[in-house]
Amino acid sequence: MTPPRRFRLTSSPRVRRVVSRVVVVIGVVLAVIGIVTGRLGFLVAGIIVVGLGAAMGPGRIRRD
Repeated sequence: MTPPRRFRLTSSPRVRRVVSRVVVVIGVVLAVIGIVTGRLGFLVAGIIVVGLGAAMGPGRIRRD
């Protein structure tokens, strides 16, 4: 059985760190907009996006 293909761009810890930080910043901006405007949808979406960004960090690379 052949091993699964890995994308070279996302296999680097540096790239994953940068992408996860960008996603976290987007989530924080959504959360702040949700708090300032009083829209709970933006707040919930911001919290979810921050969690996804934290999960994308370089510590989550699985090596077989």
